[in-house]
Order: sequence, then structure tokens, then C-alpha cells
Amino acid sequence: MTVYQVAIIGGGVSGCATALSLCRNLPEVSCLVIDNANPLMFKIGESLPPESGRILQYLDPSLTDSLSRMVSRGEHTVCTGNASAWSSPILEERHAIMNPFGHGLHLNRAAFDELLRNSVRDVGSRKRSASAFTIATFKGVRKGSDGIWNIEIDVDGEKDLVRAEWVIDATGRKASVATKVDSRINSRSPLLAFYGIFISESYEEVQGNDNDRRTLIEAAIDGWWYSSLICHNPCTRIVVFHTLPTHPSAKSSRRSAGFLDQLQASSTHISDIITKWDYRLQKGYPCCTAAGSSTLDRAYNSSQRWAAVGDAAMAFDPLSSQGMMTALEMGTYIGLQLAQRLSKEITDDEFDRNLGETYAQVQAEYEKNRTYYYSIVKRFSEEMFWKNVVGDTATN
Repeated sequence: MTVYQVAIIGGGVSGCATALSLCRNLPEVSCLVIDNANPLMFKIGESLPPESGRILQYLDPSLTDSLSRMVSRGEHTVCTGNASAWSSPILEERHAIMNPFGHGLHLNRAAFDELLRNSVRDVGSRKRSASAFTIATFKGVRKGSDGIWNIEIDVDGEKDLVRAEWVIDATGRKASVATKVDSRINSRSPLLAFYGIFISESYEEVQGNDNDRRTLIEAAIDGWWYSSLICHNPCTRIVVFHTLPTHPSAKSSRRSAGFLDQLQASSTHISDIITKWDYRLQKGYPCCTAAGSSTLDRAYNSSQRWAAVGDAAMAFDPLSSQGMMTALEMGTYIGLQLAQRLSKEITDDEFDRNLGETYAQVQAEYEKNRTYYYSIVKRFSEEMFWKNVVGDTATN
């Protein structure tokens, strides 16, 4: 049976970035990426910062060209900047023209992730390496007496076994690998995100239709909102409400009527644009997902040949706007460190020390930004949500 040098569980942004970076820095590596994502299923997390271009270019130069073509076809939309009603009810704009890296994108996230997975497949074939991608469901992992990881997967209902020297957990917030090798998830600041997809039924010959390409962010009594235009044909918006799991609004926002009532009652700018362009909430929404901060008590162990990356290692509150960039940067860094460890350029101790220092810096920067942005909202300081999140920032 083939023994891969590295098996990456999870083919999202961080998993693919790890694979691409590893293959770039160690072309002869044998690496298997295991993932079962449905590329047609909507996925939240659509904001790609302009700074990401340099990393994508590094990982695979064809990625930026492919993204440009997808934008021209309308699969992704340009983000012209941020407009936030945060510390005050008035929108304050930060235009992309002020960013030296240019504009970001509002992604069809499922399509973007599939683009990365295709890049992993293509890089493996172009370099004629032993790297591969398989569509399978991760079931379990255990270490054999020979020190090799035995990874149980399901392929179209059939059980199979993959063997690898290293295993990388890129499974997202659930950290499916790390939690099976005696690491624990520490949920630091619980937060829920309720999101809905809205499609406009309005088109005016004179005024046109919704062309506001900014990311709109709005603080509210019970939490905070954001919205992005993610498609033009037809005009499609994602609207997301963040609140505490224990807040009364979390119960009502699970239903479409409650979600719409919450939108009208607690937002101004986002509800205005939804009303102006006759947007309608689509069937099956809202959906709910975890959006709080979490970390692993241990995110790597070189002597045991495993590491976690992306949200599996540390998950961030969406307010930080660090999610996508952190996933790309962490994956790129882990890939480089793995390449150096496999080629014996660094030792186990150096691998662990490098990851420990880098992860600590990322976590500290995130906590600093989160503390600052939540603390400047003074207009709702006596409300339940804001008392809790500001209290969290003081204790973390």
C-alpha cells in the first residue's frame, strides 16, 4: 500500500494553500488532499481581501488569471471598499482606491474553493509528482505500530484506508483530526451567524439595479450585520446577522419571519437597500453557523507528525476580517515548514517552535483588533450583546 508523506484532511482554503505551498517548495513530495465538499452548495465566507493576490500568485500563478476570468463572467464581483455604521449610525467609507493592493472580491465561495482544489489537481499533474486529490469523507485516524497514520475514509459508500507519515487537519472549526489525537477545542467567545440569500425582483430602466459593491457593516442593539452583493445576474445579496447564542434574538432569527423582522427593526442601511431594490429572502434561509473565536489547546506536534491549519487551529470572529487571509497565509506557511522538515532543513523542535511563535503572533494580533473594534461601539454599551462581547475582550 502506498504511504504518502503528507495527507491533508480538508480541501478548503487552508488545506489547498498548504498543499500548493508544499508542492511549490518540495516538488517531489507525495501529498494527498482528502475532501468531500459539494462545489454547488452555497458556502458563507465570501470576502477576499485585495492583499490575497500576492499569495495566490505565489501558490499558483494561474489562480489570479482564473479569478479575473471568473469576475468577467460574473461568477465573482468586485468589492469597491467597506462602508460601516459602527461607532456611529452614519456610514463611514473606506474606498478600495486607498488600498495599495487595489480592490478585493465578493466571492462565490464554493466556486473559489473548487478553483483551489482544481489547482491542487493541476499542479500535481504538471509537476508529475506523487501528489493527488481524492473525493472522500474522513472517518477516523489512528497511528499504527510502525508510526504511520492510518486514515479511514469513505469513497462512495465504500470504506478505504490511506496511510501517511504526516497528517494535516484542515477540517475547519470542528477540527476533526486534532480532536481524535487528544487535542481539545477551546471556545473563547461564542457567536452565531444567521445568514440569508436575497435576490432582487426589481429592475428600473432609468436607475438600473443594485450596484452597491461595498461591504456594508452595521452595529445594532442585539448584535451586528453585514451584507455583500455577490452576483449581478440576477442581483443577489448575502445578509448576515451576528449575535450571542444566549441572546433572545438568536431564537427568533432561526425562522425566516423572525430574521426579516430583526433586519427591519435593528438595521438601517442594510434594510434600506433590501427594501429599495425589492430583495426577497430565498427559500431555505436563514441558515445558522458558528462564528465565534476558538483555538486548540495544542495545534501541532512534529514528533507525532501532525499539525492543524486554518480554522481547525484557530477560528476568528468575522469582525476581524482575517478569516480568508489567515487561512491562505497559515496554509502557505505550514506548507513551507513541512517542506523544510521533510527535507531535513529543520528539526522537530524547530518546526514546533516556528509554528508556536507564528500562531501566537496571529492570535495576539487578532485579539488586539477584536478588542479595539468591539470597544469603540459606545452607543449600545448598556445592551446585553455589547456588554458580553466587550466583557469577553477584557478577559481574553
